[in-house]
Amino acid sequence: MDRNVVEQYRLALFGRMVMGVAHEIDNHLSVVLGFSELIQLAAGKEQKVRDGAGKILSAGEKIGAIVQQFSRYVRPHVPSPEPFVPGEMLPEILLFSLYDLGRNNVTVLPIPEVSPGILHADRRDFGLALLALLFNAAEAMSETGGELSVRVSIDAAGCWVTVSDQGPGIPVGFEEKVFEVGFTTRTGSVHTGMGLPVARHLAQQAGGTVRIVSRAGGGCEATIRLPMKPRA
Repeated sequence: MDRNVVEQYRLALFGRMVMGVAHEIDNHLSVVLGFSELIQLAAGKEQKVRDGAGKILSAGEKIGAIVQQFSRYVRPHVPSPEPFVPGEMLPEILLFSLYDLGRNNVTVLPIPEVSPGILHADRRDFGLALLALLFNAAEAMSETGGELSVRVSIDAAGCWVTVSDQGPGIPVGFEEKVFEVGFTTRTGSVHTGMGLPVARHLAQQAGGTVRIVSRAGGGCEATIRLPMKPRA
């Protein structure tokens, strides 16, 4: 797969999330404005001034974090492996994607505690691959709603991140076809059939794999695995 294809998918995916980012920024800005007004009204009461200023600072920091993390992952770049902690990266991604993932009665469950471990890979490419799996899962439940869950397993051999949904599952015989560029079982301009192929390509570039299977009780599990050490 040409690197330009990866970057085109990155821009398309993050472009979809602009509304979600704007929504989150607006939420926190309303706090900033509201407590700014409170400070003006209660300027003569020191404790309220201190409390209000603290909440303004907290909301401002959240705004900065959203913008910073979004900017980090959206920028095109030349792949470069670096050490990072997967358990710290997942909250970063959910910070700016949660609004979009939670549409259509989809509930994103809290991520269980992640075991410590340092992964050596391109942090932003790994994040993009995970986003592709997350959005694929959310879109599978766009008509029925359901729960989207993420679990992470880390040991000396590698890191496994599994995204589970409660959608209709993969039709029999389509288990590998879903990884073909441009293939999709859904309609609409946002369904380009690029998410799963890009995720697998990025995982393979890092020496890992992506696998997706239908669960016996319904829904799918998509798992990305990367080795803990970079390829020689």
